[in-house]
This record gives sequence, structure tokens and C-alpha cells, in this order.
Amino acid sequence: MRPTSPAAWTIMRDTLRSRKVQMLSQQELLFAQEKGIPVIDIRPPDEFKAGHIKGSIHVPLYRPITGWDARKFLRRAGFAFFGVFNGTELNPTFFEDIAAAASKEKGAVLVCNIGGTIEATETNSEGFQSRSLMAAYELTNMGFDNLKVLKGGFNQWKRSEREFETEDEAQ
Repeated sequence: MRPTSPAAWTIMRDTLRSRKVQMLSQQELLFAQEKGIPVIDIRPPDEFKAGHIKGSIHVPLYRPITGWDARKFLRRAGFAFFGVFNGTELNPTFFEDIAAAASKEKGAVLVCNIGGTIEATETNSEGFQSRSLMAAYELTNMGFDNLKVLKGGFNQWKRSEREFETEDEAQ
């Protein structure tokens, strides 16, 4: 799972639409949470610790690169070439952790920083991809139903001055 080409995004978006993945407003997320649908924050650990929606479960899609084998060294170098010194890799336990946090039938609400959208917008008729939509795509391929994604992601949640907690407050 990684950002895709425009052609691959079209396939991903169309698949998410056909599998009825929903884009939720902030209020709809709260209603879903009240109904017992888990809210799963897939952002990296440092972002989750800095602030997350109350009651959300942290299952990072990506984690900081670990180890120094040749492939990981090249991955780090690739990130560094673009000025990114905290590169990430797919969390190897992501699917296992999701299965422990949510049922395939009940589904979940996925949260990343930007949310992305499979809906047309004023500026983009194709929608735009995000980590939560990439995760939703992979999870629907694994048989998960009733997946939802927070519109605008956590960044919009904060801009709207909704309540959130930090790692210290959650303890």
C-alpha cells in the first residue's frame, strides 16, 4: 500500500464506491461511535500521541522504518533525497491488529490526517486519495464491510475545534 498512479487511484476509488465505503462528517463519526462502531486512527505513532479523537483505537498503517538491511537503507535514502528524514514502511501487523480491533461485519471508521475522498469535489472530480482510503481499499479486499472514512481527517477535526486527547490524557 502506497500512493498510487492516477490510473490505479481510479481503480481504487471505483472499488471503494462499489463496496459502499462511506465518507462521514464529524457528527456522523460521533453517532457511529455512540453505536459502538470502532474509530481506528491509522496515523503514525508520533501523530497519534500528539492528538487523537477521544476513544479512538490506534492501529498505524505505517511505522517508522526499522532495521538497516540494504532495502531499508535504500528506502531511507529515497526519503532523505526528498528531505524526509523520518521515512515510514508498512506496519507488518496492521491487518492482524485491525482484525483484533474491529469485526468484518460491523466495520469501522478510519481516520488519517486528511481523510481523502471518493466523492467529486469543487476542485477535483476524481476525489483524492489518502492513507485511510488506501487502508479501506485493502480492508475491503480482505472482506471487511461497513467501512467508513472521516471526511477531512484529523486535521479538519482539530480545525473545527472538536475535542481530542493526547497520549498523556488518554492514560
